[in-house]
Amino acid sequence: MSGEAETKQKADKPDFLISQSTFASLTLLKGSGPSDADIGLANCSGRTEQQWLRDGNYLIYGGNPSYCLVPNYSNNTVTLGDSASPVGWTHDEASRFVPEGGNKAMDVPWDEPRTRVVLYPMHDGTNQKWWTLSELEADLDGAPEAQYPFPAKDETTYRQEVARTLSNWLAPSTDPLPHARDVATFPGLVSTDAPRLTRNLVLDLSVLGQSRDFRMTVPQDWQATNLYVPPDEMVEVVLPDSLSSERAGQIQVRVSAHVDMLQPTSPNVSGRGEFVRMPVVSDTFDLTPGVNKIRSQCGGHLIFIFSPGENFLVDVEVKNIVEAPYFRLGETTPGQWAEELKKGTPYALLETDLVVTLISTSDAQGISDPDKLMGRYDEIISMLSYAAGFDETEHPPRGKFWLVNDKQITAGSAHAGFPAMFDRTYYNMGSETTPYDWVSWHELGHNYQQIAYWAGAYGTESTVNLYSLYIQWQLFGEDRLEKQGDYDRAANHVDAGMTFAEGDVWEQLVFLMEIKWAFPDQDWEMFRQLRKNTRALSAEDAQALASDVQKQYDHVYKNLSKIVGSDLINTYDRWGLMISQEAQDEIAALGLPKAPGDLSHRTKEDVFICGEPALEKLRAGQR
Repeated sequence: MSGEAETKQKADKPDFLISQSTFASLTLLKGSGPSDADIGLANCSGRTEQQWLRDGNYLIYGGNPSYCLVPNYSNNTVTLGDSASPVGWTHDEASRFVPEGGNKAMDVPWDEPRTRVVLYPMHDGTNQKWWTLSELEADLDGAPEAQYPFPAKDETTYRQEVARTLSNWLAPSTDPLPHARDVATFPGLVSTDAPRLTRNLVLDLSVLGQSRDFRMTVPQDWQATNLYVPPDEMVEVVLPDSLSSERAGQIQVRVSAHVDMLQPTSPNVSGRGEFVRMPVVSDTFDLTPGVNKIRSQCGGHLIFIFSPGENFLVDVEVKNIVEAPYFRLGETTPGQWAEELKKGTPYALLETDLVVTLISTSDAQGISDPDKLMGRYDEIISMLSYAAGFDETEHPPRGKFWLVNDKQITAGSAHAGFPAMFDRTYYNMGSETTPYDWVSWHELGHNYQQIAYWAGAYGTESTVNLYSLYIQWQLFGEDRLEKQGDYDRAANHVDAGMTFAEGDVWEQLVFLMEIKWAFPDQDWEMFRQLRKNTRALSAEDAQALASDVQKQYDHVYKNLSKIVGSDLINTYDRWGLMISQEAQDEIAALGLPKAPGDLSHRTKEDVFICGEPALEKLRAGQR
């Protein structure tokens, strides 16, 4: 590359490549050149490692213009190469970055923590779409402020709102925010009367991560606080100067647990037909030893996030912070709770040893008995853990589940994950009835599911409700399938030739529940043991199971047959669920008696629990 071109690049304003899937920036995470470069995604901060100079189709690394972005086809990643022999990139009409002559695009895999960037065959998924900051900012010229709600199909306003968020992230914290945000609509303003305080905390990194692969969605290492960052105000987070950079690098600050990033394609945006809040309202900040100045556009609870590494405790000082209403089960008295509710932040936080809930302060003011409310959340978490097979012989994953009320979430009236999100249009997390609502058992049940190993093959939205049915039975002695008439409906459909694959989510759930009812001596223990056995698999066996759906069908068949002491092949045949000959031979070698094919749990008194006489009557028209 000529010296003239190189001089031009150095003088050009750097650009930023932003993933439309994560709102994070293409970044040199580690290394300094082609021999050791590790390129992935990081929070948009504007640092040199995120800067790219555009020279035609070439992407020159801002930290050293003698290097440029190139594809590495040996491992399907992107890396740094010598700018003497650069590779051009096309930013195509689908917003993908495609290297010259290639048929793959830069792709952000869906597995958490979503910091990797790979090369993958081209598709139209959001995880292959990229913005450049320069293009986004061009959309802001003369644009009026967005008015909420605005139509989901208004992609111009959406892009402008994204541009405002990114520009604010990249602006020096000592300068005024370039763009005002609609905080009043959501998440809400902090009272001007709320005192700005200095508070000291201890960050506990003495235990990190999980002791093993639990093969479920486990809680992350988040440390909650009763502190709230006011929007568009400078807050200082001070770590000891003596703390090593490596240890400081294990600590991040998140402002707000409202982590859902809304896009025009988000089901709750496209389905509702509008954005009712800003697409992004949560911020994250990396920390270094000493004083860290942070500013959040929208404000929110101050949360500390820890990543694996050394184990330690460290003191932190937080300046210019506001206290938010806070309740701790077993510690906060009714009188103290009444005083907490006077604090002027839009959201309150309630915490136990098992769960953290984030609730609007207006909803929190309606909580008359927070001990009862949070005791119920603890109760259902404990029930879920027991149903998953955890007990005194095998402890559940460490950490606390987070449950967050939001004005608009990406999908559903609620969705699982960490945190689990609940749309306030439908559910008030501060209501005593919500912990005892099916939605709480269902969404948190998703976090406990062994989806990749068997639960997905038998129906993700079906098998999750094994948890819901267990809790419903324990709390109320009720069975939703019975109330809905699903046992009879499914049995009749199977009699008429319906297969498992043709059944709806309730009918597929009936298949497993018929086995449960047919062997009352085992009852719910059969599913607990199935989950325990799945966790006990070696990493190699678990990977083999996850990669083969037939093995997953076989896995459940073999485990349940052994647990109940009967070969279940006849009922699998009745439901049209194919089991491999190898699995059948393994169970046959045990000499187990074969269970009847019809295990239907019909509600009529003249139908036997194991169904063969009932089936004969049904076929003869005697029902």
